[in-house]
Amino acid sequence: MKRIFFALLILGFISQINSLDLLWTGYYYNTVRPIEGENLSTEEILTGGTFYNRINFTLNFDPLDLSLRLLLTDKRLLPLEADDGRAGFNPGFGIYHHGSGSRFLYGILNEYGLSARVNNIWQRSIPYMESRSPSSRDLKAEPSNRDVDQAYLFLALPQTVPFNAFFSIGLDNTEAQEILYPAYTGGIGFSLVKVNFNLEAYYTNKLLPERKISTWFSSTVPLPERELNFYALGFRMDTTQFAFASDLAYSEVFAWGNDLYVNFALRLGNRPWRLSVSGDGAGNRFVDRSGSSIGESFRLGARLEHFWVRAGLFRARVLFRSPGLDEIFNRFYFSLYYRPSAPTAVERRAQSFPIRFTRASMSFNRDARVQDAVLDTYDALFAYTFGPLSGNISINLRTNNEDMESFKLSGEAGIKPGLFDIIFRLSNTYRIEKDPILEMSLNISFRPGRWGRIGLRINSTDFPERWNYTLSWRYNYSG
Repeated sequence: MKRIFFALLILGFISQINSLDLLWTGYYYNTVRPIEGENLSTEEILTGGTFYNRINFTLNFDPLDLSLRLLLTDKRLLPLEADDGRAGFNPGFGIYHHGSGSRFLYGILNEYGLSARVNNIWQRSIPYMESRSPSSRDLKAEPSNRDVDQAYLFLALPQTVPFNAFFSIGLDNTEAQEILYPAYTGGIGFSLVKVNFNLEAYYTNKLLPERKISTWFSSTVPLPERELNFYALGFRMDTTQFAFASDLAYSEVFAWGNDLYVNFALRLGNRPWRLSVSGDGAGNRFVDRSGSSIGESFRLGARLEHFWVRAGLFRARVLFRSPGLDEIFNRFYFSLYYRPSAPTAVERRAQSFPIRFTRASMSFNRDARVQDAVLDTYDALFAYTFGPLSGNISINLRTNNEDMESFKLSGEAGIKPGLFDIIFRLSNTYRIEKDPILEMSLNISFRPGRWGRIGLRINSTDFPERWNYTLSWRYNYSG
């Protein structure tokens, strides 16, 4: 009787399936070094490369507003080895409720929102308003060999209620996968007279491993096994023409100290003009969410944008960075970008000149952390279409104390004949007192239908002595 009841339950569950989605994508990457005087063998082409596959399978239950998702990723060397240092096989599983955004996940995950903004801080871009996504996690598409499995539960109110609230808990493994460290996130959001407010909080507690020094004169400080208490608070207020957001994070580490990380973002206007300002800074004893001592630093950036119809855009950006709030700025970045509005069908037919400008950009970057070796980098790009061809020309100039270090000139041309998409790139880098580097690459992709694509990319800086190739594929089905 129990078996009959269980079978009926399974059949009733399956009957609720309305559709399924399948995505299979992957690539094979390899470096080829032909032996001089010998013909290139198949074994040389197909040995030692990285083989990656990702299969995403989703079952949709529309009456329940649910989806079940299975993500399988595999990354390894060919021929197969027991332990090749790649990510290996990683299955992931998820249950999603679309009306509220609630989900349960298990596998290797990506983070978004507050907990991500207070992790790997200086490796991320400065957090403008537009980059502040809601707090969440999802299955990671391409894990690395350092990633470990995590469990994550996210519960939120349905979107039909006048305010929103959520709570989540993530169980983060250590690299040894022996200890589970819980991480808690909660938040609430509501609207008052067309003004949206959101408040989020985050907390985790971890035991950091002992840190030893490798040499007698190492600058690394030896530390015992120590406890980390990490707190973060995020606030956001936005309207159509104005928005402000800020995060505050506090780390408390035994035998190391306590310190703060603070960021803010401000947006004025929306369209056609938009001004965004952002900044962040951390103390020298601040430890990020992962347990890494990121070091003291301060950043301040601004971005001015103007939007036109049909994707037209002008953008100017500037960024300053210093070792601390009371230190002078020793790094600077400035860029300009312009993309005209796409022409209408009438304008394209009336155009007599065959070359049409599509976008242009320029940037300047200075790194003056070492006063005797100030590094400057200049970049410029001009993109165009010439009949069926599209392409761009770019330059890159690097100087050291105003003396030229290298100059790179690059060109790209692409065409889409029928079901094919072909792009060819060629660049030459001139280096002072060194041999120039000639680099070329060819991308060919074939799209036989909306269901998939096959691609091949070949690039080299020393062809035919040494070259790389990537064979990629993509297949998707929905029904």
